[in-house]
Amino acid sequence: MITAEILRKKRDGHELTGGEIDFLVQGIVRGEVSHAQAAAFLMASCTRGLSARETASLTRSMAFSGTTFDFSGLGAPVVDKHSTGGVGDKISLLIAPLAAACGLLVPMISGRGLGHTGGTVDKLESIVGMKLDVDSSEHEQLLRRNGVFMAKQTSAFVPADRILYHLRDVTGTVESVGLLTSSILSKKFAEGLDALVMDVKVGRGAFMETFADAKVLAQSLYDTGREAGLPVRVVYTAMNRPMGRSMGNWPEVEEAIDALAGNAEDDVRIVTEELCAAMLLAGRVAESREQAIEQVRQVWHSGEGLQRFTRMVEAQGGDIEASRAAYKSTPRTAILASGDGIITGIHARSVGLAGIVLGVGRMQSGDAIDYAAGMIFHKTVGDEVRKGEEIGYVQGGRTQAFPEVLGMVHQAIEIGREVPPEEYPILGELV
Repeated sequence: MITAEILRKKRDGHELTGGEIDFLVQGIVRGEVSHAQAAAFLMASCTRGLSARETASLTRSMAFSGTTFDFSGLGAPVVDKHSTGGVGDKISLLIAPLAAACGLLVPMISGRGLGHTGGTVDKLESIVGMKLDVDSSEHEQLLRRNGVFMAKQTSAFVPADRILYHLRDVTGTVESVGLLTSSILSKKFAEGLDALVMDVKVGRGAFMETFADAKVLAQSLYDTGREAGLPVRVVYTAMNRPMGRSMGNWPEVEEAIDALAGNAEDDVRIVTEELCAAMLLAGRVAESREQAIEQVRQVWHSGEGLQRFTRMVEAQGGDIEASRAAYKSTPRTAILASGDGIITGIHARSVGLAGIVLGVGRMQSGDAIDYAAGMIFHKTVGDEVRKGEEIGYVQGGRTQAFPEVLGMVHQAIEIGREVPPEEYPILGELV
């Protein structure tokens, strides 16, 4: 096969065969297909779309491009959760230890941030000493000890996705339904899951801004999973404003720890309970939604979820207290209300883009992350504010970016006269 001919075929809108897709994927991993050619494939797939057959073929080829796992001998259901990406979305940090405390095995292998959205790996790397490039021989040991580990892709784990993931971030092809589906599910197939729960974000801060677009992605995930033998449950959640009270890598870790200790914001609590309950149902350790939510609340209120998180971090070399000390003196500047009134909206995508300027995310794939950078909001949608009142603050090492970031944040915060309709964070589930 000739790579250029395959690219031309896709460029012209024709469906690629499974063999042609496998040829491209193997070539990308071996370095025989250049990054320029891989980027051309991504752009053609984004503009022309991928059929259901192409998506399934791409998912399988990527899943088996490297190491795969089998935890079936550990005696408990293996279930993971994945989010399509949001701003301030620290839910994985709560769900993984809570689900493990409820009796599931959770091998969570996550990715970095894409575009304006945050990534679980970037958040966890903000913890001093945290080891995320877990060796394959350690995975089972960590699951036996704690029921959970959180790791990043190594060069041996789904290497095709690791390469394409970064290229999608810098080529404007993140939103492609077929590429997004294959990227998500390839990693989950390789984890050896019994079931997967998908958190599909909908709104101004999500890749899928409308419910119609979200349903297309959800159906693609469900259908592709079914074809490959992986049960997928899909929950739709709102992403119009940043989740919780913080955005940024270390700031979100701190908020997650505080939430596990019992101080969760309402949206964080509701989404965590619902998604964790969906995992218990998917793993068949609960018989009803009500029973599942009650199990989650029991381990949360008992402190076992926080204990699991702490043990997981320690088992992977992380030091929470050293992290707090390292980021304690991070420069910050206040976010002041631009007028009197009620906060009627906080545009999540705009806040996410401001975070990139601050160093929370990357403009280029090789950019360094400022793990301390972020924003913390004292006030949120529905709160009354007075002009000049401190409603939050921006922090980070790039103090020269503070004026630009503050300008972007002020543009993102909408202040009006009427209390906006309450937005419930759970929008429904794919049936």
